[in-house]
Amino acid sequence: MALRFTLQQNKIKSNKAYGKWYAHTVKTGELTMDDIERRIQGRCTVTRADVRAVLAALNDVVEDGLKSGRVVNLNELGKFYLSIRSESVATPEEFSVKRHVKDVVCKYTPAGHRVNQRDRRIERSFTSNVKLEQMSLYDNTGHVAKRIRRGGEFKKG
Repeated sequence: MALRFTLQQNKIKSNKAYGKWYAHTVKTGELTMDDIERRIQGRCTVTRADVRAVLAALNDVVEDGLKSGRVVNLNELGKFYLSIRSESVATPEEFSVKRHVKDVVCKYTPAGHRVNQRDRRIERSFTSNVKLEQMSLYDNTGHVAKRIRRGGEFKKG
């Protein structure tokens, strides 16, 4: 299993990277809640209904924690927290929630651990040692390509 990507050219003329190429991930599908329930049921002794009940309760507890300003730490899964996107103002007196707050977003940080005590690098289980496969965007018939051109393993650090 590998993370697939294509190369895409930046076509935004006002961007300083205009015309340059960058990697863009290819999504290969979606893992739905039903899929997750079935997979968890297959790995332990609980039924799918039990898994669904626990995940529904987890959703409610996480939502409550986030909305009360807490960082929700799910250990090996990672941490979730809410962040506010707003416009800046010159003085605190000028700030208005209605006019200046643009959005509230949920941020996620995968779980990780320090590689060693001397540097600041953090190795994250979801993103370290990822196998990468480069795909052609289109084959010679104009359809999305299925043939992989190049591969490699990405190691952070």
